[in-house]
Amino acid sequence: MNIFSYISLIAFFVCFFLGNFIYHKNTKSQLNIMIALLSIMVGFLAFAEFQYRQTSDFQTAYLWLKISGLWPIVPAILLHISLIFTGQTNLLKNKLTYVLIYAPAVIIAILAVDTNWLLEGIIKEYWGWTYLYPKNSILFYIMSLWTLLCTFFAGGICFWYYLKSKDIKRLQTKYLIAGLYLPLLISMFSDVILPNISIRIPETTMMMSTIGIGFISYGIWKYRFPALTAAIAADQIVSTMSNFLIMLDHNKNIVTINNATTDLLGYSKEELIGKPLEYLFKDQTGKNNSNLPHNISDTIVNFETCLKSKSGEFIPVLLSKSVIKNENGNVMGIVCIGNNIVEIKEAEDKIKASLNEKELLLRELHHRVKNNLQIILSLINLQSNGIKDQEDLEIFRESQSRVKSLAIIHEKLYQSADFASINFKEYIQSLVSYLLSYYSKTNITVDIDVEKDLVLNMDTAVPCGLIINELVTNSIKFAFPEEKTGKIYIRLNQEDGSLILIIGDNGIGLPDGMDFETSQKLGLQLVKTLTDQLEGTVQYNGEYGTEFKIKFKELIYKNRY
Repeated sequence: MNIFSYISLIAFFVCFFLGNFIYHKNTKSQLNIMIALLSIMVGFLAFAEFQYRQTSDFQTAYLWLKISGLWPIVPAILLHISLIFTGQTNLLKNKLTYVLIYAPAVIIAILAVDTNWLLEGIIKEYWGWTYLYPKNSILFYIMSLWTLLCTFFAGGICFWYYLKSKDIKRLQTKYLIAGLYLPLLISMFSDVILPNISIRIPETTMMMSTIGIGFISYGIWKYRFPALTAAIAADQIVSTMSNFLIMLDHNKNIVTINNATTDLLGYSKEELIGKPLEYLFKDQTGKNNSNLPHNISDTIVNFETCLKSKSGEFIPVLLSKSVIKNENGNVMGIVCIGNNIVEIKEAEDKIKASLNEKELLLRELHHRVKNNLQIILSLINLQSNGIKDQEDLEIFRESQSRVKSLAIIHEKLYQSADFASINFKEYIQSLVSYLLSYYSKTNITVDIDVEKDLVLNMDTAVPCGLIINELVTNSIKFAFPEEKTGKIYIRLNQEDGSLILIIGDNGIGLPDGMDFETSQKLGLQLVKTLTDQLEGTVQYNGEYGTEFKIKFKELIYKNRY
C-alpha cells in the first residue's frame, strides 16, 4: 500500500467526520443538510480512490474506477449549495430548477458507470492504478464542461453575494468560496489541464475537496456558519440579555447562567455551575427560602424572592420560572429568568413612608376639624343658654344639628381606611341617633334602608348629609305633634347609575297652603340649594304624610388648585 492510498483513506475519514459535524450543527437547515451530503459524497469517492490505488488486482481497480464516475453529481450539489446560501428562494421553489441541476449530472454519471465512453482503460502508475486520459471521448468533454459550468455559475453567484454583503455575511461567503470552489479549480488544473498536455501527477480532486470541506468546518467553528439557527440566536440572546438567567437540570442543580447573573451576584460561572438550587436562594435568616422554584408545573410562575450574592448581600428579585420538557413530556430542567428589583423596592419603601406620613396628616386633619366643630357646638350651646326667646333658641338648635352633621362626617372620615370616602349607612345611623337624642324623641321610630357597603366621597357626603339632617329634623319637630307616635323612613340605593335618596314620614304633612317650591323656610331652601349642588333633582309627595325623593349622582372630585 503506497502513501497516496493512505491520503485517500484519510480524506474518506475526514469527510465523513466533517459531514456529521456540519449536519448536527443544525439538523433542520437545508444548507447544513446539503453540505453534509456533499461531504458524504466526496468521502465515498475518496474511499473509491483509496480502493483502486491500493489494490494490485486489475479487475478490482477497474471496478472502483468505474464507480468514481459518479463525480458529476458533486458539481451539481455545489451549485445547489450556492443557491441555498445566497437566498435564491424563488429558484428553489421551482421544480424545474432541480431538474436542470441534477438531471444532467445523473445522466452523465450513469453513462460513465454503465458504459466505456468515459473510461477507455486503466494504467498503473507509481501512486497506484489510474485512468488512461481519454483522447477523443465526447462524454469526457461533456463532463468537464458540466463541471466548469456548475463551478463558475455557482462561484459567480457567491461572488456577487460577497460584493453586496457586509460584516459576518461577507466572511461567511469568503469561506464558502474558498472552501468549495478554490479546491475544485485546483483539482481541475491537476486532473484535467495537466494530463491534456501529457503531464501526469497523482489526482488531487478528493484531497482538495476534503480540504475545501475543512474550510467550511472552520467557518462553522469561527463564525457560527453556515446558518443562523435558533440555538445560535438563543445563545446570543441569553449571553447579552439584561435579565439574569439561571438554568437548572432535573435534579435542580445549576447547569448554566448568563453574564447578567455573574454581574448581579459577583460569582464566576465556574463557581456556580453544578451547585444546588439552595446555594443561591437563601433567606435573611440563613435558612432555605420557602419561596423557591421547586414546584414543577407546565405553567409559568412569577414571584418575588431573594438571591444571596457572593458578598452575602440579599438581593430582592422578581423571578419567572418555567419548566423545560422533552417531546415525551419528561422534565429536563427549569429556567429561571428575573430582574433585580432593589431600586423598585427602595422606591416602594419611600412611597410607603410618604403615604404613611400623609395618612397621619389626614387623620390628624380630620380629627382636628371634628374637634373644632365640637368646640363650635359647645360655643353655640353656651350661647343658647342665655336666650329666652323660644324662636331664637330654635334657630340656635338647628344650627347645632347642622354643625353636628358635619362633625360626624369628619369623624367617619377619621375612622375610614382611605380618608376620602365614608360608609354612608353608618353615617346615617349615627346622625339619626344623634338627632333623636338631641330632640329627646322616644315616640318616633326610624327605618333606615341603605344599600350595603355604599360609600360616598366627601364632596357628595357633605351636602347629602346636610339634606338628611334638614329633612329628618323637620319630621322630628313638626310631623308628630303632641307626642304622637310615628315613623320616619330613609332609603338610599343605586339605580341606573344614579343614587336615589327618599326621606319621608307618616305624619301630618306640610301645613296647608305651604308650597315646597316657593317656601321661604331656611331648612327647605337649604334642601333645594344642596340638591342643586349635587346636580340632582328633588320631588315632593304629600299624599301620605311627607316624602322627598332626591335623585343625584356622586360628584367627581375636582382639583381645587
